[in-house]
Amino acid sequence: MEVQKQAGVLTAGKPTAEQLEKINLQAKTPLAAEEVYVFSVRLCDDQPDRDHERFSTDALPRLAELFVGKTGVADHAWSSEKQLARIFETSVEYADGAAYIKAWAYILRTDKTAELIREIEAGIKKEVSVGCAMGRSVCSICGADYGTCQHEKGQAYGGKECVAVLCEPQDAYEFSFVAVPAQRSAGVLKRLRGEGDELTEFARVHLQKQAELGRQYRERLRGEVVRLAMLTDVAVEQDVLEMMVSALSPEQLVSAEKSLSRKAEGMYPPVCQLAERQAAKKETDSAFLV
Repeated sequence: MEVQKQAGVLTAGKPTAEQLEKINLQAKTPLAAEEVYVFSVRLCDDQPDRDHERFSTDALPRLAELFVGKTGVADHAWSSEKQLARIFETSVEYADGAAYIKAWAYILRTDKTAELIREIEAGIKKEVSVGCAMGRSVCSICGADYGTCQHEKGQAYGGKECVAVLCEPQDAYEFSFVAVPAQRSAGVLKRLRGEGDELTEFARVHLQKQAELGRQYRERLRGEVVRLAMLTDVAVEQDVLEMMVSALSPEQLVSAEKSLSRKAEGMYPPVCQLAERQAAKKETDSAFLV
């Protein structure tokens, strides 16, 4: 799953002594402060974007760690010729009700990078996006893996908009200067991990099959919960009951099925027909005893 999201350059200039020490952890040869140019960027946050997706707030600290040492490129072109900068420090910051990853990156001052530095200073190069791998995408309405439930991104359910919450960071690839961002304040180019760090056709088909199996399983659970509820005389009309059950998460459906099954077993205990037949046979045969 690949998308481009907005982020931006925040501050720029000459590195402090502390920053230079962290930069030299990345460099093979110690650099002087005059040799490098540093700038900070807002990589991504936990707010819904135009694609109706957002990062889990809990995922940001781990994702921030993964970005340390990652390179900066242009237009997500993964080649050594397009390498422009490198991240040497990250942190999770909070502002205006949002949590976001702030990263510091450095550029080596050369004739080749002089134009890029001028464009950053002039505010021309300021939008960036990032590439990363997330392990899960979760529905914000019911908590199920997105795609296995009936909820759709961008639709409202009970007054709440459905978004896909990206969880479990697996890897961070790069950040990139881009021309057309997608997220309003921060965002990403995201990929669910597949073979070769790409979602291959085989992986897509496999995920589609798994999603269909999950949908079928959930439909079976809904039908069973409705059947058991009616069997145990729950005082709710069937159409209302079906509407209530459709809003339950898979975990809630399993719990409801177990509870109603126990109630049904108590109301309608199993009867051993074979034992009754044997008792009847013994009683009938006894009439011939002398």
